[in-house]
Amino acid sequence: MLLDQSRNGRTLLYIEQDQGARLAVFDVTDPGNIKAVASVQLEASGSFDFVFPLRDRAELVRFRDGQGEAVLDLHKVKNPTIKKIQGLKFQGSTKRLGDDGFMIADQAGAQADAAQDYQVVDTASVREPNRVYDVNQVRQEITNSETGTTYLLTTDGLYLIRRPAVEERYKINTRVVPG
Repeated sequence: MLLDQSRNGRTLLYIEQDQGARLAVFDVTDPGNIKAVASVQLEASGSFDFVFPLRDRAELVRFRDGQGEAVLDLHKVKNPTIKKIQGLKFQGSTKRLGDDGFMIADQAGAQADAAQDYQVVDTASVREPNRVYDVNQVRQEITNSETGTTYLLTTDGLYLIRRPAVEERYKINTRVVPG
């Protein structure tokens, strides 16, 4: 289930049904007067769980049978759609990169001191939606919460995952006003 409280003051409840084949949508703004909004046929490959929000009006979902992840587009309340992310092959832990994307770790490298392989998914690009980048042999990672930048130290060098919108907000909020 997914509870969405951000649509024009309304609260919507999404429920995955029939092993991912249907998505039921209910308006639960008034718990004493719940209304069915839609029941939509999805092109999902199986049952899924909601992972976390992406961008505006989208949700990352993970298929329970190990078939990967997909993006559930919720822009149209009565006609949500689901799209599998092409190129993803990892099934490990998922780390959110704000609303702009996420990283998935390779389960094979999950030992304590072992280098970890990641796939980084950019969900913010209009030109190439859901582009997947491989970053291998990550030894350490750290994220600056103020700028949203994630630093991945690999055996080949340093990779940066930048979030320009967060950087811009940080610049605006820390701008020194001459006095």
